[in-house]
Amino acid sequence: MNNLLQIQPLIVGMAVVLIVLALAYFALRRKDVKVQSKRLIDSARMRSGYVPLEVPTSLGLPERYIQDEGQQVTVDEMPRLRIRYLGVNCKKVQQDLQVEYLDLKKKLLTCHIGVAGDVQRIFLHQVLAVGNAETGKQFDLDTWVETVRVARRRRSLQQ
Repeated sequence: MNNLLQIQPLIVGMAVVLIVLALAYFALRRKDVKVQSKRLIDSARMRSGYVPLEVPTSLGLPERYIQDEGQQVTVDEMPRLRIRYLGVNCKKVQQDLQVEYLDLKKKLLTCHIGVAGDVQRIFLHQVLAVGNAETGKQFDLDTWVETVRVARRRRSLQQ
């Protein structure tokens, strides 16, 4: 009986810890479901023709005016970007680069700096941050890659 009285606070403490862990698990799981749902909704919007405001386009007008009028937005596949990435020897490098080609299969950006013949090849997993070189406004690289993928698929279906 005396031994049970000594163990009882330990058992109650372990039960409280298990309850807290279970609540934390369910909270994190719920947040993960919301994030995945948002990602799926954003992907569906892009497939239906929506282009997010932070994605560079090849037209001079802001995207919100074009989309309000119902015109087709053309995604700029060769924008000038300020890219911060891990270079040689895992050193962080920030440069303004002109994108020449985005290889979707290899997940590789081929860019040039401005000097003819100076070509950089950057894998997407090396990129740390991306922004528009003219405005400095940052945008999500994954969203731009998905938008380019959808635009290429639409062009191939129209031909």
